[in-house]
Amino acid sequence: MIPKSIKLSDNKKSIQIEYSNNNFLILKSSFLREHSPSAENKNKKQIEKSKNSFSTVLINKIESVGNYAIRLVFDDGHNTGIFSWEYLYKIGVKAQDF
Repeated sequence: MIPKSIKLSDNKKSIQIEYSNNNFLILKSSFLREHSPSAENKNKKQIEKSKNSFSTVLINKIESVGNYAIRLVFDDGHNTGIFSWEYLYKIGVKAQDF
């Protein structure tokens, strides 16, 4: 599902994704850092060790990647994960169910 808009919160702790059907997803920066689809995050053991360190991570910038994804630049230096529209929706809906 292609978003209508994506907005970084003023405190850089979350992004708000709006869809054309007026549905919204709000995703925390720590959640997005933890679920970054980068090669670095493929190692589950690394994630478990780093999980607590993600609790204070912020998003410095959102960059467009073509018309299919965004790249998030985190304040811990991580910027290699490309979040496709499909992936963002999938993890966003799952996160909202909690």
